[in-house]
Amino acid sequence: MQIRSGYAAAMFAALPVVTLAAALALLSRAHTPPLTAPSTIEHVVVISVDGLRPEMILPPRLAGLPNFARLLQGPHTLDARTDAQITVTMPNHVSMVTGRPMFGPYGHNWTYNDIVSAANAEITLHTNKGAYITSMFDVAHDAGISTSIAFNKTKFWLFEQSYGWVAGAPDTTPPDNGQAKIDVVLFAEHTNDISGAIADRLRRQTKRSLDFVHLGAPDIAGHSYDWNIEAGSRYCASVTEVDHGLGLILEAIDGDAELRGHTAIILTSDHGGGMPRKTHTDLSCPINFHIPFLVWLGDGVAPSDLLDLNPDRARLGRDEIGERDAQSQPIRNGDAANLALELLGLPPIPGSFYGFKSPLRLAPLPATARN
Repeated sequence: MQIRSGYAAAMFAALPVVTLAAALALLSRAHTPPLTAPSTIEHVVVISVDGLRPEMILPPRLAGLPNFARLLQGPHTLDARTDAQITVTMPNHVSMVTGRPMFGPYGHNWTYNDIVSAANAEITLHTNKGAYITSMFDVAHDAGISTSIAFNKTKFWLFEQSYGWVAGAPDTTPPDNGQAKIDVVLFAEHTNDISGAIADRLRRQTKRSLDFVHLGAPDIAGHSYDWNIEAGSRYCASVTEVDHGLGLILEAIDGDAELRGHTAIILTSDHGGGMPRKTHTDLSCPINFHIPFLVWLGDGVAPSDLLDLNPDRARLGRDEIGERDAQSQPIRNGDAANLALELLGLPPIPGSFYGFKSPLRLAPLPATARN
């Protein structure tokens, strides 16, 4: 991928990847996704805003965040949950791309939250688990969809190590798209560099696409200065920074007829924060495990409550994070992976949990189905 001259190429590590697909029996697993969203979606951008507390995108703060406000014009909830057993960054992001909880029969088993260095490139999600963990990148890439990941933290190289040309699974569904599941990997320190590069990628896209974007500014501000949600705080400024970055992506969509009306955005977070101060590790504290989950399907879609649209999902009390193995789950950040695939008309991730048996609905059930 080329970076437009307005962005410093030196800020990025762009790895064009030979396509690959996972050893999927995915087409053999019967799955009939519900009719939930426009069938015209060709591009999905999954955005994780690291450390975003839902209170930040409520009035009165929302008045200064026009792009978050725009993403709220669609199915959404500000009452979603992190993983049931951990409120730290990497395990929750692994859930977002694999559709799995951290532990349990479907667990991805990744607990580490630090950098896996290039010197330990043999360490992957698969070696840690003892079995290949299929991701949304596998399913999409094996279907011929262009994939990317862009991030602000170097520890996200774990995903390239796990789904690059060395560790990715062979594509067993013709045509062979190759072994690397992620076509482009981007790293940059600043929100606008990441958002600008994704905006350029969308403008230049000639194929259907799935992009995963990590924006880390709120988490960095929270760890450095506290999760202070009062006006004028560094944390509030970081959320404003992210809002501007979202605007760059939305601007690209607005300005291109090939993207406008054909692009969906899923936005969630890995955790909130503030307990203990300057961190987010207390699993019992609601400000750590409450997160947003927004689905933008383009302008003109009326706002709706995702929990109302999905009555089979648990509507928990404020102090409840939910049990890992409960039959009725809340909406969790791990739902992002299979929802992204559903929007692209693809089957769910083999071996996944969130959204596999009960895909998220983005429209009301027909009256006949409710009776």
